[in-house]
Amino acid sequence: MLAQDARRDLLIEGIAHHQGRFFVSAVAARTIFRVEEGKLTPFLQADPATGGVFGLAVDAPRGVLWAAEAWGAGLPGGAGDRRTGLLKVSLADGKILARYPAPPGEAKQFGDVVVDPAGAVYASDGGTGAIWRLAPGGPVEPRLELVSRPRGATSAQGMVLCPLDVMVVSDYATGLHRVDLAGGASRPLKVTGLKLAGLDGLVALSARDHLDVIATYNGAQPYRLMRLRISADCDRLEAAETLLKGEPVGDVALVTAAPDGVAVVTGSQWAGWSANGVRNASDPGPATLALVKITR
Repeated sequence: MLAQDARRDLLIEGIAHHQGRFFVSAVAARTIFRVEEGKLTPFLQADPATGGVFGLAVDAPRGVLWAAEAWGAGLPGGAGDRRTGLLKVSLADGKILARYPAPPGEAKQFGDVVVDPAGAVYASDGGTGAIWRLAPGGPVEPRLELVSRPRGATSAQGMVLCPLDVMVVSDYATGLHRVDLAGGASRPLKVTGLKLAGLDGLVALSARDHLDVIATYNGAQPYRLMRLRISADCDRLEAAETLLKGEPVGDVALVTAAPDGVAVVTGSQWAGWSANGVRNASDPGPATLALVKITR
């Protein structure tokens, strides 16, 4: 166990790792925590404008922790008009350095984030299925731009970057898609005999003759932690196996690479919220995070 917190009102979603430190995001608590000695301690500097915090991604060379943010009616604890965007947070002290809102009416709910080596940030929209990009900063303040709306996608989730300016994105309803980041063209990954709708978080552990990807699945019980082998050209799924199933990952959310394996949100507390963002009568249990050793 990496950490456990008895509070029932956090709703943990995203997780990131940097130089031995772990960070987790809280949707309902509207903040980011740092994991210290098995406990969640405040990291994000308080800001009343901050909404629910979802996926996280570290940009180590630039000292930045990127976070997907969304707020408004229908989200856990939310109220008012819906909005979404990216937060640029200092890895050093948790200060919000900048906000990048998505164009109103064009994006609904950013959920996951990934950063490429050049510093471009990609966000997936769980409300529309689209992929957005924030170009690296320069003399002109960057703005979010639409990259792609994969055909048939309605709820984009985890993303992994591939060689040749390509991405694989998981759509909650239709499974894995291959996206050309330069032109936005997309197509479903070639898959034989498997239905991969319901995949949530994705993280690539390595990319040699193939992509070694760890995925979380929470589309239907029993939830799972899975390992996917994707071809080096990101054109087809070559193999899939279940690493954990059921109670060890009872309310699984997102996942990140960690020394010797991955760190995963195993008890997110999503079970304590209804589809319209209101607390239900069930006890979601404590928020839990786990380290899972994986042979690479």
